[in-house]
Amino acid sequence: MKTYFLPDDLLTEPIICEEEIIIRLYQSNHKTLKNKIILNRNMINLLINGNKTVDYPESSVEVKAGELILLSTGNILTSEVTSDQNEFTSILIYFSNEMYNRFWIKYEHLRSQAKQHNGKPYLIYQQDSFIQQYINSLFILLKHPDLLTAEIRQLKMEELMLYLLQSDPEKLQSFRIVTQDRENLQLKRVVERYIGKPTTIDELAFLCNMSTSTFKRRFEHLYNTSPQKWLLNKRMELSADLLRSSDTIPSQVFYRVGYQNHSSFSEAFRKHFGITPSQYHSQYLTVRE
Repeated sequence: MKTYFLPDDLLTEPIICEEEIIIRLYQSNHKTLKNKIILNRNMINLLINGNKTVDYPESSVEVKAGELILLSTGNILTSEVTSDQNEFTSILIYFSNEMYNRFWIKYEHLRSQAKQHNGKPYLIYQQDSFIQQYINSLFILLKHPDLLTAEIRQLKMEELMLYLLQSDPEKLQSFRIVTQDRENLQLKRVVERYIGKPTTIDELAFLCNMSTSTFKRRFEHLYNTSPQKWLLNKRMELSADLLRSSDTIPSQVFYRVGYQNHSSFSEAFRKHFGITPSQYHSQYLTVRE
């Protein structure tokens, strides 16, 4: 799994990185692609072909073709799946915090009076007829890079943001520019959220914006055990809860508790409880009868 610093790693001209607004066409023919992304700019992703999953520390979201997602800066995990035509296509618009703040100063009079709480690091919108025409206009400009001046980029960015604002003021206001949470709280949010997902310690450390060694050290300070032991215990507790249900099929539990396959889950479960998942399931059902 690669780590990308965006937008920097996708640009061939260093001077472009200094621009407040960057517009790029992104295409891939990899059937599936999972990456670590360090997003140094806020981004609008206009998804045209394929699906995309975005994992932030506190939440995940799936974006489909025909939608756009507004993403705040931060460390994220992404998974891309191509369309039936074996292609993934999107237009990416990167923008700085300064540009975003100036936009709100300019259009302060359009703000909703409703108080906003619990802002989100991402927002999803459907691509209606206006946004689809907007995408078409970007395709024209991208075919003629000399026309895509700083002034035009500013106008195009403002055009889209203004349309989203007037369409649903409260929704756009709920978007928050991510600032670094207290590291301990962030770490707890991440590990507790990913108990039931097939995520490695390295990936958890990445989502916490820490090196793996720092993550392990801070984790042991908070939980008085290693992250490996803590995750194992939590996943075994979760699997036991699932297996106590008569509706549960033991062979299908592994993917719900963060394991890649049934055999590795069964071995871990047997070592932890002394019996296999199927035996535990049958034993509990017998007791209930």
